[in-house]
Amino acid sequence: MIAIIIEAAENFLHNQIELTTKKTDTLSQMRTVVASIEVKMDDGEIKSVFLGYNEELIKEIVSVYLMEDDADEQTMIDMALESTNMIVGSAKVLAEEAEKEHFMITTPKFEKIEDFNCCECSEYSILQTAKEGLVIAIRG
Repeated sequence: MIAIIIEAAENFLHNQIELTTKKTDTLSQMRTVVASIEVKMDDGEIKSVFLGYNEELIKEIVSVYLMEDDADEQTMIDMALESTNMIVGSAKVLAEEAEKEHFMITTPKFEKIEDFNCCECSEYSILQTAKEGLVIAIRG
């Protein structure tokens, strides 16, 4: 599942935000806006997907979508939730088109703003950009 979410996140960052990405193993200890979304697989299994946006990245996303150069905390949270919905929703479509996994998603929720720790997740990946990074993690 993580591969399809990575693909969707890369598409989002490249096509919408115009940032290039590369995978890295280095988890930045920077202030991170963390959002989560529950995914229910066809077999009934429920997984939690966490997306952690470093502050510089989420401010760039806010700048692109809202044309605001100085985003406040609530705006960063709202944009993290919306971006999480777009990325995981896109992953759902990509999976269905490839006739891979089928799943339903819930409404994203805000988790926290702090250094991202891998939340006892079974899978994770980090996409590095010129505007810091995006952590994708799955528990379940």
